[in-house]
This record gives sequence, C-alpha cells and structure tokens, in this order.
Amino acid sequence: MSAYLDQIIKYFFHHEVSEEITERVQDRLVHSDDDADASMREIWDGLEETPMDEAAAERAYQQMSSTLFGKEETPVKRLPWLRIAAMWAIPLLVLGAAVWYYTSARKQVDLYAGLKYELVFTANGERTLVTLPDSSKVWLNGGSTLIYPTRFISAERNVCLSGEAYFEVTKDSKRPFTVDVNKMKLKVLGTTFNVFSYPDNPRVVATLETGKLQVKVNDQKKPYLLNPDDQLVLNTKTGEVDVHNVHAADYSVWRVPALYFEETELIYALRQIERAYNVKVHIQNSHYNNQTIRAHFNQDDSIVNIMTVIKMLIPALNYEIDGNDIYIK
Repeated sequence: MSAYLDQIIKYFFHHEVSEEITERVQDRLVHSDDDADASMREIWDGLEETPMDEAAAERAYQQMSSTLFGKEETPVKRLPWLRIAAMWAIPLLVLGAAVWYYTSARKQVDLYAGLKYELVFTANGERTLVTLPDSSKVWLNGGSTLIYPTRFISAERNVCLSGEAYFEVTKDSKRPFTVDVNKMKLKVLGTTFNVFSYPDNPRVVATLETGKLQVKVNDQKKPYLLNPDDQLVLNTKTGEVDVHNVHAADYSVWRVPALYFEETELIYALRQIERAYNVKVHIQNSHYNNQTIRAHFNQDDSIVNIMTVIKMLIPALNYEIDGNDIYIK
C-alpha cells in the first residue's frame, strides 16, 4: 500500500460512496501494487461529488494538507482532486478496517478449526482421572462433570466443573488456568487444589494445597487470594463467604477413595455417601437433616460400617439397608 494511500486512510471518515466505487477501492486494497497513487487518482476522478459544506471541506483539506505535507508557512497551490479526496476518505477507512478484520477473522477461523469440547461425566461410585491438553491432571469424584477444549488456544486455559474435582495444574506463567464453577471463578498459574461444587449443595468450597489460588466470587469486585491450607466456602443461597485455615489434604482424600466430614450437615453427608458408594438414600424422616457430623472413613469401610458410625453419632436416628437403597426412618 502506498504512503499516500496510507496517510489518506488515517484522516477522513465522514462520507459514503457507491457500491461500484466501494468494490474498486476494496480491490485496490487487496491487490496493492507499486502504482498505487495512479490507481487511487483514477478512482477519485471517477467519483461523483455530493453536496458538502464549504467550511467543512476547507477544514478537511487543511487537516489533510498539514498531515501530508507538513505545516504550511507559505501559500500552497491546492489540487482540486485532493479536495475531492478529502471529501471521500471514509470508504477507504471503512474498507481498510474491513480488510484488517477479515484477515483477522480468517486467522481466528483457522485457529479454531477442528477445536472440540470434551465432556467427561463420572458416575456415582466411580472416580476418573483426566489429563488435559496442557498435561494438567484432574481427578473427578462421583457424580461430577468436567468440560474442557481439546486444545487450549485462548489467553486462559479454561475448564468448567460441576461436582468435585482435584486439580494438579501444569505451570504456565503466560496462560493462567481458570475453573468456572457455580457463582465462582478460580484462577491459578500452577498449583494443586480441590473444588467442591455440587448442584444439590448450596456450599461451594475451594481448598488450596500448594501454590496460590485466586477466587472471584460473582457480584464481588475484589477477588480472594488463598495460600496453602486456606479454604474458601461460599454459601450460594446467602452470598456469604468464609475463608479459614484447614488441613487441605483432608479434603482430597476421596481420591483414595475415602470420606471426610468436618461438621457436615447430615443431609449433605448422605449425598456424598450416595456418590461414593453408588447407593440411593431415601429420607423418610428429615428431623436430623441439619444435624452435623464429624467423621473420617477409609477406603475399605463398607456402607454398613459407615451407617453404623452415623448411628453412633446420632443415636436417635434409625435406618434400614436394602441392597443399594438406604432408608432413613
């Protein structure tokens, strides 16, 4: 593209032209050659003037003249065709932008060609290890879903989670790793952390083991920065956020698998037991739903042993096990 054309495009943007002229200018921009000035002169000569305020035309000419030739210290002979150029520069600006955006769009199309999203669902009673395109590892607990792209091509390595997962993120200082969960977004460069976010539980919990973790809660301007052994708990019903110190490793023991309840309401403990052991709990008496329990169960504990311990913690609670069904009476 000639220096003349390049300067003209930058300065005038207030008029429209016919489709024929538009096509000619667009063709000129796409197939630029060494005689750009002669080609553009030919285009200007073919233009048909439309009414324009004389003062506005004068200001446009002076602006272009100053830009192209520098500040005039002595009178300069004004070229009539240059005045016309001052009146018709908008199509060049628009078309120049169109070509730029078209080229950028083509690059984006090529970049996203073949990009797919994977959806991994882990059934109750199972645990799944997923290796992401950047070699990060994600352990999914029962009843969890993870969505991620087959390639990370954006400024962030973003995944979406519903359920519970333990992340071991490969470090990449140029592209942060982000996790979208219910009403929260977590952002790291390289670290290990656990996320608990099931649709049937109003608590969303982020627990950091190593590194640093930034947590952005919806509707809150300032993010939270967690250090190792920090745990953030969001109550999605009230919007209340609590950050406290814990032994982070206790909250990822489900990978073993095992169960860890720290002052957990019974109804949510039973939901976790359902996912871990692939059983169905039927609550026929909700009297004890909000009573909390504190217990740690190992991977070799049977469902019978677990229910026996819960009965010891809540003596008045009665239950019956019938195959894969548990009835709370």
